[in-house]
Amino acid sequence: MSKKGFTLIELLIAIAILSIIMSVVYKSFYASTEGIKRAEAVDDINSTARVIFLKLMDDINSAYLTGKDVVFVGDSKRDKELPQDSLSLTSLSNLRMTRDANETDLYEIGYYLKEDYDYQKQGKTNSLFRREKKTIGIEPVLEGGSAYELTDEIAGIRFSYYDGASWKDKWDSRITNALPKGVEVEIILFDADKKKRIFKTIIDVPMGNR
Repeated sequence: MSKKGFTLIELLIAIAILSIIMSVVYKSFYASTEGIKRAEAVDDINSTARVIFLKLMDDINSAYLTGKDVVFVGDSKRDKELPQDSLSLTSLSNLRMTRDANETDLYEIGYYLKEDYDYQKQGKTNSLFRREKKTIGIEPVLEGGSAYELTDEIAGIRFSYYDGASWKDKWDSRITNALPKGVEVEIILFDADKKKRIFKTIIDVPMGNR
């Protein structure tokens, strides 16, 4: 009984077919992996925008302007056509961790961009910071407190203020002696491909509508 094996041509054909199959499987796996990565990146940037908006909504909804050393001041700046606005306000959104804490529900908050140099990315970047001053009346308004970074993937931030008739680029309660009725917030974030993504929302100011 003779044993018959594969010829060289048959082996080469089998290897070629196997290579094609492996190539198709790899491309499918790669596409699936890239799709997952992109979905996660989109979710990350959406989550960042959501966290920023929730924090701003909590603070601006609770804006307060009765008493000494209370303010609502929004400044407008531009850098290479990108908005670099800042906002400082007194708000009743302070969460006291203990009853005997040397602070009240009212505190001063600030949002602003800070430019820095990223040595890994070899370029300048902006970070969005939130400033908190737990004690009112000890330090000058718009100064002091502690700040922490909300995100370093931001290109710009813009605030607009509604006075009941039109939208303003700036607001200073020391001049108007009033709160705006609403605040429109636009943030420009970088996605995974370093493309700019714009997010917008309008936040009501209940005390400004009284």
